[in-house]
Amino acid sequence: MADQSGSAVGAAGYGAQPPSGYGYGGAPLPSGKATASMVLGILGLLLVPIILPIIALCLGISARRMADRGEGGGRGQATAGMVMGIIGIAFAALGAITATVQAIA
Repeated sequence: MADQSGSAVGAAGYGAQPPSGYGYGGAPLPSGKATASMVLGILGLLLVPIILPIIALCLGISARRMADRGEGGGRGQATAGMVMGIIGIAFAALGAITATVQAIA
């Protein structure tokens, strides 16, 4: 079917490719280490205050280094996992000190 100019209707744009970076924006996806660090940091604050924050901190450091080298994304998630890991370790240490002081007194 042709319009008044003689060209086929709807022919313009056929076969056109979406622009580069369409969708996610070309940024690398978060690495599994970054996601695991954030999840373990949250669980460490809520459930297991000694072991999980230490693991979250280690994974967060590793994931941030990977993101800085360009080997993966998720630098923000890794940072969140690191921060929650540090807070979880601080709470665990504070709890241990408090329990020790109460046991002595």
